[in-house]
Amino acid sequence: NNSSLLQTNTGTNINSGNITYRRDTQPVRRYDFTYWSTPVTSAPAFTLANLSPATLLDKYYSYDPAAGWIISFNGILPMAKGSGYIVRSPQTFDITIPAVYPASFIGVPNNGNVMVNVVPNSFNLIGNPYPSAVNAFQLLSANSTIGSLYFWMHNAPPSDAVSGDATYNYTSSDYAVFNSSGGVTTSNAAQTPAGYIAAGQAFFTNNGTGNSILFTNSMRASGNNSQFYKTTGTDNIERNRIWLNFANKEGAFKQLLVGYIDGATNNWDIQYDAETMDANTYTDFYSINQNMSLTIQGRGLPFENSDVIPLGYKTTIAGDFTISIDHVDGFFDNQNVYLEDKTTGAVSDLKAQDYTFKTEAGTFTDRFALRYTNKTLGTGDFENVKDGLLISVKDKTIKVTSSKENIKEVNIFDITGKLIYNKKKVGNTELSISNLQSADQVLLVKVNLENNAEVTRK
Repeated sequence: NNSSLLQTNTGTNINSGNITYRRDTQPVRRYDFTYWSTPVTSAPAFTLANLSPATLLDKYYSYDPAAGWIISFNGILPMAKGSGYIVRSPQTFDITIPAVYPASFIGVPNNGNVMVNVVPNSFNLIGNPYPSAVNAFQLLSANSTIGSLYFWMHNAPPSDAVSGDATYNYTSSDYAVFNSSGGVTTSNAAQTPAGYIAAGQAFFTNNGTGNSILFTNSMRASGNNSQFYKTTGTDNIERNRIWLNFANKEGAFKQLLVGYIDGATNNWDIQYDAETMDANTYTDFYSINQNMSLTIQGRGLPFENSDVIPLGYKTTIAGDFTISIDHVDGFFDNQNVYLEDKTTGAVSDLKAQDYTFKTEAGTFTDRFALRYTNKTLGTGDFENVKDGLLISVKDKTIKVTSSKENIKEVNIFDITGKLIYNKKKVGNTELSISNLQSADQVLLVKVNLENNAEVTRK
């Protein structure tokens, strides 16, 4: 398990004789499905039943872009190199206690060029054909008509192989996604796909106009075979990225990526943009561009801080959710990041604090926007929320509203620190301040609430 057999010849397979290649799943339950591809070819053909003889007779599947999932009764379907399949865990496995399944592939190791036929303009289920890891960047570079790779995961600790779940509900069962912009994960506990596809691993890809995908020995990698989620070396491409998480305290989770990347544009780019597959049972979170819902959105350089990215979400759960920054890289290390809530009018500094809000169940495509500049007091409508507090200004009237606690005291200072307004014993959830004698300048508003919380905003 986790070993790599590397060969560097070009052209056809020069191998003869069988190997046994072992691949351990991560811990799985009876109703879990693992996405598989074969690293060997044999005569007679290596079938899905050979892979997992104790799986229930109707729980072996291939995928057709037009027909969807197709059952292979009794697992009699031969595993073709470069194709992907899903197989449920053995019927002997427990339904609650997970265990590792040690799969063994017996046959001649696949080697040389492997051409996989695919359906244009569709999602296709393919797989790593070699008994070694494959460099995903090189796979995408050599096949310009494919854009993103989708790896199924259920909510479990990272392990040696990625497994999937087609019927058994987990909190964050979803597809981790990878393309030339980067990768997004499926939970806080899982690693992000970032460059290698392990032996025996199947995955979905969104195919463009091409009708075939080519694997070559030059894509094969030594090591990097224990997980798909390994970081590649630098490739001298400028990437400036921000990862946002959408989650609740009960474990529902979705992540998106927006990146400003050398080679990307602000239009649809198959190699830099990835549409959501909407596979998460409970939530979806995405940026919106050209009426497409994108798990990953690559945008062009040079960067302009006036750029605004609409965000959408879907949830089957009503209640409190939080939007937060997972991490950033490139110029985002020093770039302000704001979340605009168009329902409440709030603009929240995500680098200073996460943003928690209430929502009903449903799909919402016009509530949030990602932006990189904020408006200051005196120049328009500036809103910010912290601890349920909203501060806004319009027509030279400053309005302070607290949704949770009564306001105790409000102080306003000018840019030099001079106190220009004070109101004590407010005793209400709302205060309007008109005709404030101040020149056009940045003001500091300090609000004390009855629960002794203190909020200060420019």
